[in-house]
Amino acid sequence: MVVPHEVPLGPRGFINREPDFDWMTDFWAAFDAGVSRMAVITGLPGVGKTAFVRRCVERSRAAGMFTAGELHIDFGSIPGVQLSVTDALAFCLAALGVSPGVMPATLPERANRLRSLTACNPVLIVLENVTEAAQVLPFLPNSPASALLVTSHRVLSELDTDGAEFRYLAPFTGAAGEHLIAEIIGSRARAEPTAVAELVRQCAGLPVALTALASKLKARPALRVDAVVAEIVADERGFGPFVLTGRDTVTMAFSQAYAGLGEAAARLYRMFGLYPGQDLTLDTAVALAGTDTLSVSIAVDAMLSAGVLAEDSNGRLSLHPLLKRHAAQLARLIDPESERTDGLRRVARYLVVKAAFADLAVLGPDRYRCTHASVTAGEESSFTGADAGQPALDWLETERANLLAVQRVAFEHGWHDWTWQLAEALTALYVTRRYYTEWTVSSELGATAARLARNPRAEARLRSFASRAWMETGCADRAHEELVTLALPLAEASGDGRLLASVWELIGRYRDVADPARAIEAYRKSLELFDIHGDARGRAFVMFFLGCSQHRTGELAQAESTVRTAVTHIRRIGDRRMEGRALCELGLIADERGYDREGRLAVAAAIDILSASGYQVYEAQAQEQRLRFAQRDNDVQEQRESLNRLVDLHTRLGSARAAEFTALLDHLAD
Repeated sequence: MVVPHEVPLGPRGFINREPDFDWMTDFWAAFDAGVSRMAVITGLPGVGKTAFVRRCVERSRAAGMFTAGELHIDFGSIPGVQLSVTDALAFCLAALGVSPGVMPATLPERANRLRSLTACNPVLIVLENVTEAAQVLPFLPNSPASALLVTSHRVLSELDTDGAEFRYLAPFTGAAGEHLIAEIIGSRARAEPTAVAELVRQCAGLPVALTALASKLKARPALRVDAVVAEIVADERGFGPFVLTGRDTVTMAFSQAYAGLGEAAARLYRMFGLYPGQDLTLDTAVALAGTDTLSVSIAVDAMLSAGVLAEDSNGRLSLHPLLKRHAAQLARLIDPESERTDGLRRVARYLVVKAAFADLAVLGPDRYRCTHASVTAGEESSFTGADAGQPALDWLETERANLLAVQRVAFEHGWHDWTWQLAEALTALYVTRRYYTEWTVSSELGATAARLARNPRAEARLRSFASRAWMETGCADRAHEELVTLALPLAEASGDGRLLASVWELIGRYRDVADPARAIEAYRKSLELFDIHGDARGRAFVMFFLGCSQHRTGELAQAESTVRTAVTHIRRIGDRRMEGRALCELGLIADERGYDREGRLAVAAAIDILSASGYQVYEAQAQEQRLRFAQRDNDVQEQRESLNRLVDLHTRLGSARAAEFTALLDHLAD
C-alpha cells in the first residue's frame, strides 16, 4: 500500500513564527495513552494558518513521526461549494487503501472505519478551512499515536470538551512583516526601508495582504514601494492596490468568512466598517446598529465566533484594519446611503451626549459651557455619584481617538452643533491630561463648526480656551490670534459677561508668558466680571492664577495672601484638582518666604489630594517640588520615593521625562 502524503508543501518564503512552532512541538510531544491529539489553529482570514500548518507537517514528516502518512481535506477548496463530511471521509478512506467496492455507505460507518484504520497506524489528519465543529469530530482518531490538525477562522470553542488545544495566530509584528517583504523582493526592501515599514503598517501585519503586495512588487521591478503605499492611501475605500493578475486574494479570504455570517451579524459587520473610530464597546455598537442590546449581543457573539471580530480584556470590540476596509466596502455596495448615514448619525449623537455627561462629571456643573442642557435632557448619565469624575475622565481617555474621529465625521456631514459640542466636552480631558496637539485640532474643528452653525459664543469659547494649547506648543502668535484677534471681539459682542470674563482670564494666562507686566490687569478685569455675574467657580480659579502671576513678578506677600484666599474659595466649590494646584503653589511661595515647614506641609497635602483624585500631570509637578526639598536636605530616602513616583507618573503619561527621572534614580543608587 502506498503511504499517503497528501498535505501540500508550505510556502518557501515562510517567515519565522518560532513561538508558534515551539507550541506545536509541545503539542506533538503530548502523548497520553487513551487520549487522541487535536489542535485547532485559529486566526483572522489571511493570517497564515494554512501556511503555518503545512510547515508544521513538513517538520513532522522530516522527523518520521507519522509512519502511516498524512491525510488532507480542504473544506474550502471550491469557493461557494461546501464539501460534505461524508465525501471527505470517503477521500480519507480511499487514501488509506479502502477500495470503492467496499466503501462504507453512511457517514457513521465511514467514521468508524477511519477510526479503526488509524487506531494502530500513526496517521496525521489535516482539515483546512473548517467552519463548524461537526466537520471535525468524525475525523478524530482513537489512537494517541495519531493526531488531527484543524485550521479555521472560526473559534470552534465546542471542541474544547473533546480535548482540543487551541492556538491563535496573530498578524505579524513590524519586523516580521518587513522580513516577509524582503524575502520576496530582495534588495529593493533595503533601498526603501521607511516605505516598507509603512507598507506593513498599512496592512496591519496581515500576511495575505503583505504577500499580495510583495508579489506585485516582484512582478513589476520598476515599481517603487512608496508608490504602492501611496496607492493604498489614495484608494482607502477598496482593495485595488492588492490585486495581482486580476486576482484579489485579500478580498477572497475575507469574503469566505463574511459568507458564513447570518443576516444580523453580516449587517453589524458592515456597520462596524462605517464606524469612524478604532474600537468600540457594546453600548456604542447598540447605538450604531439602532437595535436592542440583546440583538446586538447575539450578532457580536456570531462575529466573534466567526473570527472576524476581536475583543480585548476590557470588552472593547474591533475589526482588523483591512477587515474594516472590507466591511465598509460591502456597506457601500449593499446598504442604502440613508441607512449608512443614519447609523453614523445615531452613534455621533450617542457619543456627544455621553461626552457631555463625562465633561459634567469631570469638571462639575458650574463650569462655564456653551453646550445647552437640552443635549443631556431626558438622557441617563453613565457617570453618577460623588466619585463619578474619575471614571468619566478614564472614559474620555479611552475614547479620545474615537471621539476625535467621530467629531471629524460629524463635521464632514454638516452636523455642526455636535461637532463643536464634542470639542467643548473634550476640553475636560485635554485640560487635565495635556494632549495639546489633539486639543488644537479638535478646537479648530469645533470653532469652525460653531461659526457655520452661527454660534459666536461657542466659537469664542473654543478659540479662547485653545489658546492654552497653542501657548504650550510654542505657537504664541497663533494663541494671540485665536484669543485676542478672534475670540475677544466675539465675546464682547455676545453680551455674555461670563464668557467675556473667561476670555479675559485666558488673556491673563497668555500675558503671563508673553507680557507678564500686563497679566495682572487682565486677571483683575476677569475677576470684576465674574463678581458681577456671581460666578464663584470662575472667581476662585482666577484668584489662583492672579496669585501665581504675583508670585512670578516677585510680590511674594501679596501672592501668598491671594493664593490663600483662592484656596478658601476653591474648597467651597469642591474642586480637588484646583485645590491641589493651589496648595502646591502656596507651598512654593511659603518656601521662598522662608517658611520651610509650612511649604513642605502644603506640597505634601497637594500630593495627597492630586494622587487620590488621579490628576497625574499636576501630581508630577508637586512631586518635583517635593524632590527639590529632599535634594536640598540631602534626604536620600525621600528623594528615592519621589523619583520612583515620578518615573511611574511620567511613564503613564507617555512622557519622555520618565527616562530623565530613571537616570536620577540610578545615579542615586550609585
